[in-house]
Formats: sequence, structure tokens, C-alpha cells
Amino acid sequence: MAWDFFAHTRTLELLYHKMQAPVLEEYHLTQIELDVLLFLSHHPQQDTAKDIVEIRRLTKSHVSAAVEGLVQRQYLQRLRRPDNKKLIHLVLLPDAMPAVQAGQARQREFFQTLKKGFEPQEVQVLNAMLKRMGENAKEAYAQL
Repeated sequence: MAWDFFAHTRTLELLYHKMQAPVLEEYHLTQIELDVLLFLSHHPQQDTAKDIVEIRRLTKSHVSAAVEGLVQRQYLQRLRRPDNKKLIHLVLLPDAMPAVQAGQARQREFFQTLKKGFEPQEVQVLNAMLKRMGENAKEAYAQL
């Protein structure tokens, strides 16, 4: 294979975590806690722990522990809606916003780093290809 997918994927993951490290240190967060905050900020309609586990493919127990820590820190609130009292929705609280904004800024820097040297048209083609690859993988995963 001309492009070592697994090695490059791991390098991207390591770079992302390294770029987020100052946010983790400044706000005394774990990576998964920051991941939960950023997920909720980017996906306001998908606001349950189950959504985070399913979409981000994170471990249920890790998400649960992260949510508990964020609730204790008053970054998140658990909310039951009258129409479905079993389902617990997660709401970002104002105290979380500085950490969320810092994490989002680092995400933007990460993606700018990845796009360096590419023409806008190349980025569009790459995004389309990655989207299709993700859909193919999701479809194949569901069939297994």
C-alpha cells in the first residue's frame, strides 16, 4: 500500500492530542472530557451520552466518567425532558465555555495545519473522498 493508513491515522491522532494539550493543562481536563465538551458544542441536537458513544465510537464507561467529572465541575448539566424522562440530555453550562472556545481554537489550528499547501479545490476533493470512505466503512461495519 502506497499510503500507510494506520500509521498516518495514528500520527494525526497524536498531533491532535498534542495540540489540545495546552487546553487540557489550562482547564485541568482529561482528553475525553474535552472531547465530550467539543462534541456537545458541535452537535447540539445529539446531546446524550449514548450519542457521544455511538458517533465518536468512545467507550461507554469513559464517557460516563467524563460526564460525571464535568457535571461535578459545573461544566455540564444533566436534564430530563418531560416527554421522555428516561433519556438524559447533556447541557453545556456557561462555566464550560472558555474551555470549549479554547478547544475549538485548537481544532481550527489542527485543521489549518493539515490543509497547509493544499489548494481549496484539493481540500474539497479530499473532503468528498473522506466522507465517502467514512460512509463505506460505516456500511461495512454495520454488515459485520
